[in-house]
Amino acid sequence: MATTSVSTNLDNVRDRSTTTLPQRLSGILKIAGGIAIVASIALAFSMADGTKRLAHAWLLNGWFTLTISLGALFFVAIQHLVRAGWTVTTRRIAEVLGASISTPLLLMLPLAGVLLLGNSELFPWNDPEVVAGDKILEGKSGYLNAPFFIARALIYAVSWIYCGRWYLRASRKQDETGDSQTTGRLESRSAPVLLLLAITTTFAAFDWLMSLDPHWFSTIFGIYVFSASMVAALAVMAIVTAIMVRTKATPAVNHEHLHDVVKMLYGMNCFWAYIAFSQYLLIWYANIPEETIWLKHRQEYSWDAVTVALAIGHFVVPFIILMPRAVKRNTSLVILMSLGLLAMNWLDLYWIIYPQFDKAPVFGLMEVLSFVGFVSLFGLAALSRLRGTSFLPIRDPRLEESVGHVVH
Repeated sequence: MATTSVSTNLDNVRDRSTTTLPQRLSGILKIAGGIAIVASIALAFSMADGTKRLAHAWLLNGWFTLTISLGALFFVAIQHLVRAGWTVTTRRIAEVLGASISTPLLLMLPLAGVLLLGNSELFPWNDPEVVAGDKILEGKSGYLNAPFFIARALIYAVSWIYCGRWYLRASRKQDETGDSQTTGRLESRSAPVLLLLAITTTFAAFDWLMSLDPHWFSTIFGIYVFSASMVAALAVMAIVTAIMVRTKATPAVNHEHLHDVVKMLYGMNCFWAYIAFSQYLLIWYANIPEETIWLKHRQEYSWDAVTVALAIGHFVVPFIILMPRAVKRNTSLVILMSLGLLAMNWLDLYWIIYPQFDKAPVFGLMEVLSFVGFVSLFGLAALSRLRGTSFLPIRDPRLEESVGHVVH
C-alpha cells in the first residue's frame, strides 16, 4: 500500500514538472537587454572617459552574472560528489544557471578584444610605458601580457561552458532514458570537475579582478570570489524555490526544500564574511605596502561608506534576520533577503573594480544600463534553456528521497 502511494506521488510529480513560462517574459527580456546594451555603448561615446567607464561597467556586470553561473556549477558538482538526495528537486535550477554561463562570457568578449588591440583603460599593465621602469610590473610581464591573458581566458571559458552544458545535457538525457548509470557517471566525474572549477575560478579572479591593480596581490582572493559566487547562486536558487513554493508549481518542491536552500545560503554568506575579514586582517597585520595600498584606496574618498555598507548589508543584517527557522520558511522574507544579498554581491564587485576607475564612488546611467543589459540577457538565456523541459530531474534515482525530504 505504501509502495503504491509513493509510486502514485512520483507519477504526479512527473506529470506536473514541465515548465510553462510566458512567451511575453522572454520578449521583454530580449528587448530590454538589447536596448540597454546598445544604449550603454552609445552613452560611452557621448561622455568624457566614456569608453573607460563602459569597460569597468561591463566588467562589473559581466562578473556579477558570471558569479551566479560559477556558483551554480560548484553547487551541482558538490551535490553529485556527496550524493545528496534532498537537492534533486532544486538541482535543475542550478543546472540551468550553470549552462547559461556562455552569455556573460560572450558579452565580455569585447573587453578581451580591445585588450589585444593595446587598450589599457581597464588593465594598466597592458601599457608598455606604464610597465617600463616599474620593477614589479616588469617582473610580472611574463604573466600579465595580452596574448597570454587571452589564452588563459579562453581556457577558463571553454572549461566552464563545457562543464555547464555537460551537466545539463546529461541530466536532461536521464529524464528521457531513465538510465540510473548516468547518476553514477556524474558522481564519479564531479571530483575532477570541482578541481578544474577551483583552479580556473581562482586564476580568472586573479586575472580579471586582482590585476586591475597589478601591484596588489592576495593569495586568499580566489576563495573570496568562490564564496561570493556560491552566495550569488544560492540567492537566485532561493528566490526561484520560494516562487515555486508560493505558486505551488510542483508538489515536489515545498517549504522543507526552501528551508535547506536558505540554510546553505546562510552558511555560505557567513563563510564569505569569514574570508573577507581574514583577507583584511592578514593585510592589516602584515602591513606590506603593496598589499595595504589596495585597502587604503577603499578607505578614502567615501569608499569607506561602501565598506561599511558591505559589512552591514552583506553580513550583519542577513546574519540576524535569516537565523530563525520561521524566516527560512517565509517565502516573502526569503525573496527579499535573497535580493538584498544579490545587491550586496553587486556592491562587493563594485567595491573591488571601481576604485581603479575613479578615486571616489561614481554611479549613474552607465552602470544602470549595463546592469539591465547583462541581467536581462542572462535571464533570457536561462529561460530559453528551461522552456519546454522539466524543471525537475524526473528520472533521477534519488527523486523519491528528495520528494519525501523533511527538515528535522
